[in-house]
Amino acid sequence: MATEDPAYLVLNGAHLKKMATAAEIAAVVGVAPEIAQAELAGFVEQGWAMDLDGRYLITPEGTTRVHEYYGQLYGALRADPMVLAWYERFEALNEQFIKAVSDWQKSGDDEKALSRVVKVVERLVKTLGDLLPALPRYENYIRRFAAGVSLIDQGNLDYVCGPTLDSVHTVWFEFHEDILSVIGRPRDV
Repeated sequence: MATEDPAYLVLNGAHLKKMATAAEIAAVVGVAPEIAQAELAGFVEQGWAMDLDGRYLITPEGTTRVHEYYGQLYGALRADPMVLAWYERFEALNEQFIKAVSDWQKSGDDEKALSRVVKVVERLVKTLGDLLPALPRYENYIRRFAAGVSLIDQGNLDYVCGPTLDSVHTVWFEFHEDILSVIGRPRDV
């Protein structure tokens, strides 16, 4: 299965979103809604997902399948020095992002704190380009981060860390889980 295969993209998107509609999954992975809907229906039939009133939840079998795909698609990247070095730099950015979001939440929407959040996101977006040759689907993260930052710049502060929106915090969390799966590392608890 190739990286750009819609079935993998949709299954992975459902896995990362945790529970989402076909339209939401389609939007984040960059496929047409009807493709996402058809793939999700197939996953339900295979027992890889559950349809809970139009919101899809991956089953343990679906999660296993996603992780098998990660191993098949990205096994070589797990030993690639460039990718591993990139990830180590990301971890430093991740710590900065967590601190910046926490500082912003404690500040009562302080402009300087908000600016630090946006700057860390922009630094990540800049570095994501280094991974695009190996992971072209990461273009979707660049697009989603840019959309979130644009909405923040327009004054919509819900896009900093709104849990039910495609906020920069939500996208960051999904990206972190994704890159950990690519390199084959578990998320620290």
